[in-house]
Amino acid sequence: MSDLDSPARPLRRTTLAEDAYGALRDILLVDGRFAPGEKISVEELSRELGVSRSPIWTAVARLEAEGVLRVVPRQGVFMVDFDAGKVANLFQAREALEGMAARLAAANVEQANMAELNLYLARQREALQHRDDRGYAHATQLFHDRIIALSGNPTIEKMVAALYSQMQAMCGPVVATSWPERSIYWNDHSALVAALSHRDADEAESQARRHVRRVAEAALRR
Repeated sequence: MSDLDSPARPLRRTTLAEDAYGALRDILLVDGRFAPGEKISVEELSRELGVSRSPIWTAVARLEAEGVLRVVPRQGVFMVDFDAGKVANLFQAREALEGMAARLAAANVEQANMAELNLYLARQREALQHRDDRGYAHATQLFHDRIIALSGNPTIEKMVAALYSQMQAMCGPVVATSWPERSIYWNDHSALVAALSHRDADEAESQARRHVRRVAEAALRR
């Protein structure tokens, strides 16, 4: 399976708790099955995944710590509620981190990396042409993840991953809801790749920050 394929969710490894966490995280953040603030049933998820409630509760505890779920005593487990102020703060942090990551990536990027980034751009364009929501979201996430990884800074990588999780929980798995918006985002991505290809750190940071601000404005409008 290539990294461009959608992630599978079989519970086959020996670490059942880790499998349950990965499966539940996909259900909540990739599939987007539950809306912000919606209650989820541990019992139903346990039956669906074919495991006892114990590993599900372990996964719930991890996702609560990550800011994805809320556990309310005597009431149940809920997706986090949408909070415009918190979303704005998350995007502000994301802009700073992704801008720095792009700046660092400009110094680290190699020809093989550029080929990979251009492949992700091509997959995004193909998804745009076919109006493939899931394909576009997946290729876009891989694109951003690769640039963050190219920063060579594991701390930035972990912090951005945590921000993504919280934003997905509060805004849904796909922030853009219109195809014209996605076309604009593709242009942003293309401009960022061009800056990286020239190893222009200032321009790469500027493009990354501009893109995050644009996504933030769209998310907060809704």
